[in-house]
Amino acid sequence: MGFMEKFFGADMTKTRAEQIYDDAYMLFNSEKLQNECLSRNLKEKVLAGTECDMLPGASGDFGHCAANPIPCNGPMGELTYLSKLRMKTTGAKIFFHKIDHINGTIDKFEIINATGKFIDYLYLDMYHPRKSLLCPAQYMMEGEAVFPRGILTECPDFPKNLYKHIKREAERILKVSVADPEAKAINTARVQAALRELRK
Repeated sequence: MGFMEKFFGADMTKTRAEQIYDDAYMLFNSEKLQNECLSRNLKEKVLAGTECDMLPGASGDFGHCAANPIPCNGPMGELTYLSKLRMKTTGAKIFFHKIDHINGTIDKFEIINATGKFIDYLYLDMYHPRKSLLCPAQYMMEGEAVFPRGILTECPDFPKNLYKHIKREAERILKVSVADPEAKAINTARVQAALRELRK
């Protein structure tokens, strides 16, 4: 019996593949299960954090500056939170990778949409027992996360091959190789051109 079966318990009426996907979906959407899967040291830090939607004493635009990061519960909390965000104006999905780790606590993510017409940066703090229920300006949130839409590491030549990178990371974290299918349709050339222009 594998780790996921031991952790969740097996439903004998389902095929093994169905059970694996169901287990991954449950893990992807449960803060309690996410926190239980953390290493001992990280779990202690996460559970010792403040349970809040916005950090006490934070300043600046929520999520858009390091002084007001989005509280999340560990790395998987960050992955789930960002995978639930959509653009408020169009409802389009966003895709992401992590580009920096600031002061030992704040993670900076580069955000795009599939067309390359939207680029943003969001700051998250993963040392909290739950995810914020608030959305940064320009975003709205889905009720549940279905597929990962980004990665918790830096994607070389982002967003080239992002779909493959997402599947590889999901295999490691969720024990199933999945990614949002729309990640295959990202206009890589347009996104990279927009990023080059922004970084000048």
